[in-house]
Amino acid sequence: MIQKIKQYFSSWDAARYIKAIFAIAMVAGYFATDEAMYLFGALFFGGQVVFNIGCPGGACATDNAKKSDEKVMTFDKYEPNKNK
Repeated sequence: MIQKIKQYFSSWDAARYIKAIFAIAMVAGYFATDEAMYLFGALFFGGQVVFNIGCPGGACATDNAKKSDEKVMTFDKYEPNKNK
């Protein structure tokens, strides 16, 4: 049983740990102030942690493997007295 728990938590990344800490902080804020906004935030971030969801369809993922040296924009040097 403990081995399965260790295996489950070993697959977590830093973002998931940060979301878990934030969800716990929101729960503490809810109990301290009794504001529903904190409970909503805790459920939101807690759901992301438990179900490992975040960006829909991997919209936040970056593609670092695809780099090209192609220039996207070109810039001309600014010379104010060039038209004389």
